[in-house]
Amino acid sequence: MAAATTGWIRLIDNAAGMPTWASDALTAGRAAAAGKAYFISNGEPVVIWDIINGILAAADLPPVRRKIPKNVALGGAAVLEMLHRVLRRPGEPRMTRFVVEELASTHYFDISAARRDLGYVPAVTIQEGLARLRAHLQMECT
Repeated sequence: MAAATTGWIRLIDNAAGMPTWASDALTAGRAAAAGKAYFISNGEPVVIWDIINGILAAADLPPVRRKIPKNVALGGAAVLEMLHRVLRRPGEPRMTRFVVEELASTHYFDISAARRDLGYVPAVTIQEGLARLRAHLQMECT
């Protein structure tokens, strides 16, 4: 699969602060924020496989190195979905066509409206988030 870029990676510190950002904007008289939905992310487009490999590295696991063509992955996912239905398995299949599309597609969400209307500034970078994850996992394993 091609190197997909994503802007949807968000750390809990960034997402959790949004109610406060929105409340502050409304109480400050910035009516532009009223009733609107905003994209919230780190504001950093990243290659999704770099994030996945970063998460694996934080867990001291090897990176993903092999690739398969998107159409092969879609075909395999369709077979898994069908088998899942036919065998009446609970939950979701381990791989779906939706997941294949997400992993193979570029996603970037413009957060300029949240910056402008709410004064939003991401609190944690992707790299800082991965470092925090590594520290957390090391603490959990000791």
